Amino acid sequence: MATGEVSNAAHMNLSAREMEIIELVADGLTNQEIAERLTISKRTVDNHVSNMFTKTGSKNRVALLNWAMDHGKICRDGFNCCSLPDEISSDH
Repeated sequence: MATGEVSNAAHMNLSAREMEIIELVADGLTNQEIAERLTISKRTVDNHVSNMFTKTGSKNRVALLNWAMDHGKICRDGFNCCSLPDEISSDH
């Protein structure tokens, strides 16, 4: 594997806690606010976010959220959701 290349398997190996943190990042919370909400230390949140950057190949929070949306990990305002209601998909 080339330097900087992340395998597809690594992309799907986000823990439940990491997924919880991505959702809170998507809600606009800072690492400190996430720590307070989850009653964990800010350093723990920092470590989770750093690990997610590595796993996803993201360089910042915006790139991480873009990755999460592209891979169906988060849904924002009804867009880019994993499943569509039956009535929408049957109209086409």
